[in-house]
Amino acid sequence: MSTRRKLCIALGLAPLWTARPAPAQTERRVQRIGYLSGVSAQSGAGWLAAFRQGMAELRWVEGRDYVIDARYAEGVAQAQADLAAKLVAMQPDLLLSVGDNGARILAQRTKTIPIVFTIGTDPVGRGVAASLVRPGGNVTGLSALARDLGAKRLQLLKEAFPRVAHVAVLFVPDAAGKIQVQEIEEAAARLKLRVSPIELRQAADIEPAIRRGAVLGANGYIITQNLLMNAQRQAFADRVLHSKFPAIFASEEHVEAGGLMSYAPSYRDNFRRAAGYVDKILKGAKPGELPIEQPVKFELVLNLKTAKAMGFTFPQSILLRADRVIE
Repeated sequence: MSTRRKLCIALGLAPLWTARPAPAQTERRVQRIGYLSGVSAQSGAGWLAAFRQGMAELRWVEGRDYVIDARYAEGVAQAQADLAAKLVAMQPDLLLSVGDNGARILAQRTKTIPIVFTIGTDPVGRGVAASLVRPGGNVTGLSALARDLGAKRLQLLKEAFPRVAHVAVLFVPDAAGKIQVQEIEEAAARLKLRVSPIELRQAADIEPAIRRGAVLGANGYIITQNLLMNAQRQAFADRVLHSKFPAIFASEEHVEAGGLMSYAPSYRDNFRRAAGYVDKILKGAKPGELPIEQPVKFELVLNLKTAKAMGFTFPQSILLRADRVIE
């Protein structure tokens, strides 16, 4: 074959390979996560940051792999219901709720969108899960309650302040609140302490509840675990400080706001671990088949600045056991 013929054939074939398009890149669809919080954006900033950290640890990049549509009810029950309806209407790939009450509100509006809650207190009692081991339905998540937490708080308060003889227990009268009160009352009987449970249902009840504790003769307070308590943590810290009586709280966020001391599961750790649920569900796992997990990280947090302002000194035994000290 002549050189000229070879050249013509080569030129004729050239378009067959030079024009072939490159293999198409498989694009991962950005997953949309609807986030419902009963507290304010400022109050829950550390929680959402911990969730983002957990997602990053699992190699999810925000903006590239997922986006968060966040809504904050700021302690208003009706606002939480309205925001839940709006989030469900957006049809996100997954819903993330602060607390199992938020999960309940979301689950009333969708049976198909997966829901993951954090800081749960009574998921079975609220009807969002058939059981902790096998929730069923479209909801799962993490509990923030553990057995005997209330009793442990009472013991720590008594050890830190031996003069405490009568404790006012501030609680919201839902199932989780009543369980905490029962645990504290049982522990008080063993420690020979008097306990006065005081109900509150809204932010306006905080100051009257603390005043009632003083009227009843209480010289110490336990603020139980509830999202209302957490949303109003600054108000609690301020009012208890003015009461001049020691108080132990149910979250480290209360101590960061100026509370005296807390013993509680780490809410931030719960949010970080929630990323594991989200990762599994967005990869195909069914939420109803993922067990609801209990808290695994508990922390004793002390505020030395508040102690000084109140004229208190923590004993060395308590200081040595503290996981974190705010000075």
